[in-house]
Amino acid sequence: MLLHCHKFVFALCIHEMRHIKSRFSRLFCVTMSLGLSACSSYHPLADKEIYPRPLTASPGEGVKVSFFGNTTILISDGDTHLLVDGFFSRPGPVRTLLGKIAPDRVELARELKRAGISNIDAVLVGHAHHDHALDAPVVAEMTNALVMGTESYRQIHLGAGSKTDGEHLFTVPTDGEQKSFGKFVVTFRPSDHVGAHGLVQHLIEGHIKKPFKTPARFWRFKCGKVYVIHIAHPHGNLVVTTTAGAKEGQLKGFSADVVFLGVGFLDKESPLRQNRYWHETVGVTKPEMVVPVHWDNFSIKLSKGLQPAPRVAFSTRAAADVLKDKAGDDGPVVRAMDYGDSLLLRDGQVRTVSP
Repeated sequence: MLLHCHKFVFALCIHEMRHIKSRFSRLFCVTMSLGLSACSSYHPLADKEIYPRPLTASPGEGVKVSFFGNTTILISDGDTHLLVDGFFSRPGPVRTLLGKIAPDRVELARELKRAGISNIDAVLVGHAHHDHALDAPVVAEMTNALVMGTESYRQIHLGAGSKTDGEHLFTVPTDGEQKSFGKFVVTFRPSDHVGAHGLVQHLIEGHIKKPFKTPARFWRFKCGKVYVIHIAHPHGNLVVTTTAGAKEGQLKGFSADVVFLGVGFLDKESPLRQNRYWHETVGVTKPEMVVPVHWDNFSIKLSKGLQPAPRVAFSTRAAADVLKDKAGDDGPVVRAMDYGDSLLLRDGQVRTVSP
């Protein structure tokens, strides 16, 4: 299994190296890529405790929520369709680290079709790192959607030459904002990013001050403000965090039936920060279910299937263990989702088809 994974990553490196000119850069890129793409021996989808079977939404009226890797989540009541992030291009590790990245329109068209996405009312971008914001301008263009994002995302949107009137871009004020789409009420609440635990993370701290065009270096996609997203509907409420950080009181007064909880680098946070993150997202909202997201290797194409994040980045096993420990025996059920897995919110309950 591990040998097969390394062969795949090496082949990926060779493909990407065609864009890297110098001999030193090629050698460096192979070393970095093998490290950053090294496969984990633990896969959440092989963990029967949190993934006993695929999740399939029960048929009928309600809010269907589908997962497409990283923090790309489609939420629909049949009339109104919301998409969190919409990150489908997933450029490889070599191009990301040493080259320039841009939305891949061919890949986007292919993945949108595979996901059954045609028209979207809104794309919701929690912060401006490339694995969340890179594709949003083009996805919005292809699906005739409005993008709801931060001031830093606005610079990406402008740089892409996207339309910026009120029907295509809504910049969230500093203190957050509530906006209605059909029967959905979307609330952006100020939050925090997971701590920076390495050089790459430090490079993408800060804010984007002016528009830039793609292709661009990955470090141009600075984090900017971070928001936790609360989505309310008569059939049920959900929360999405696009990173494993939280601010005190960020969801005070809000409830949720399911929380999609970003777990990237969660294992590297201190126990104090882990406790705060859990309390401010899960403890406060008291969901029936917690779904870990942002656990997969977002430098691998979706067509290859979801693979766990490289061990050199963070431990998916340790992140899963944090959630299991916090949930305990009396807390919410923790369930992982594979690409295309779905659940239904109806009458304030999470409903899936029985095995």
